[in-house]
Amino acid sequence: MPNKTTAREIMRTQLVTVRPDMSVMEAVELLLKNQISGAPVLDSGGKLVGIMSELDCVNHISHSAMSGTPPKNVEDLMTRDVETCPPDTTLLTLVSFFGQKKYRRVPVVDGSGKMLGQISRRDLLKALYDKMRVQQKRKDGPLYLSAVVDSDQAPSKVVG
Repeated sequence: MPNKTTAREIMRTQLVTVRPDMSVMEAVELLLKNQISGAPVLDSGGKLVGIMSELDCVNHISHSAMSGTPPKNVEDLMTRDVETCPPDTTLLTLVSFFGQKKYRRVPVVDGSGKMLGQISRRDLLKALYDKMRVQQKRKDGPLYLSAVVDSDQAPSKVVG
């Protein structure tokens, strides 16, 4: 069986996370302090229940300011319908996912929904860059494909 790079190998596991019951202002402070554009929302058991993005926060805080109501909790603004991937998702599948979606990150979860890690577009770019560098040093096979897919999966000829 060929060795394939998977989400488990490139995901980050040391993440800034927020709780659904955390105040929006406290959560925004975490985003700003850590210079990140969003955070997974986890329940007390580590299960992913949503994602909170900068845009969610901007919209919520500005609406609160205009309506004269105080900002609420993270659960009031988080995106609940979150696309995730399992840890065995291949690099090529991740490339396709990020190419089709405009997400900045995808959570990696196990079968029960427990968050294991997260892959950002930058993590994916780094993995692709690292594979290309190794492939360039070897100088075998087509660079554009063999760096992402094992050579036994590559097409036999390139159609141009």
